Amino acid sequence: MDNKSINILLVEDNPGDVVIIQEMIKEIHNTHFIVETADRIDDALRFLQEMDLDILLLDLNLLDSEGIETFTIMNENAPNLPIIILTGIYDEELAINAVGEGAQDYLIKGQINSQLLARSIRYSLERKNIERKLRESEEKYRIMVEKIDSGVILINSQNELSYVNMAMANMLGYTISEMVNKHISHFTDKNGESKIKQHLVDVKGGSGKVYEVELISKNGSNVYVLMVSSPLFKKDGEYIGAISIMTDISARKDIEKSLMDAMVEKNNYFFLIMNNMLEAMKPLIQPDEIEDHSDKFT
Repeated sequence: MDNKSINILLVEDNPGDVVIIQEMIKEIHNTHFIVETADRIDDALRFLQEMDLDILLLDLNLLDSEGIETFTIMNENAPNLPIIILTGIYDEELAINAVGEGAQDYLIKGQINSQLLARSIRYSLERKNIERKLRESEEKYRIMVEKIDSGVILINSQNELSYVNMAMANMLGYTISEMVNKHISHFTDKNGESKIKQHLVDVKGGSGKVYEVELISKNGSNVYVLMVSSPLFKKDGEYIGAISIMTDISARKDIEKSLMDAMVEKNNYFFLIMNNMLEAMKPLIQPDEIEDHSDKFT
């Protein structure tokens, strides 16, 4: 630990255990601790309001609160505060349940010393700090993802959607809840599904190719998108899915179709004129001087 003071709240209703824990804390070198004590949940909540605490040592069975409820109350009132559970040997299962609910660690009274306590405090502070940074990072990127105009989805290894941003849901006319946990085939036809599967196979193999895919909106209309994805792997290399960005190009496709239709119409008009010109010129030319190719313009 560094030289920064660590503010500890020890919540324990057994005076003997309070003295033992305080003595262990005094034996921890290289760190200055400020320790406050409380023997009731009400007093502990008051300290939360009055002090800038770094860590909480919590006995689950107090004069005014018992069991997992004690942890729940403290955790709800101080969700960013690391909590170490103090428990008797017969309540170890209860302490394990508290860790499952978010406590950082548990220590069994009578089986700890100053070194074990110091290590638990250090690790609990480090883990809580990492959790805080992860939450901040996740929130930052979540805001970024929600603000972009392109659709963003997370696809698991079974090609099911595990995350959908609002832009993607709006693009297809669904709510987010209507899309999450659905297979990708739910939002395209057989041809589109085949293209997406091939795209994901390429992505898994390391190819960054961009695919043009046709999706089907909730109202049945076609939505054309450019799809680019990045694979997601576990540390052991196991493929667990991909994150994909979908850019709506339906407007561009509509323009392309309109231009193509105009070109076809223009060509048909051109061929009609040429055919009429040939018909008009036939009387001016001897029959043996030209072969009739007018059928090629029809």
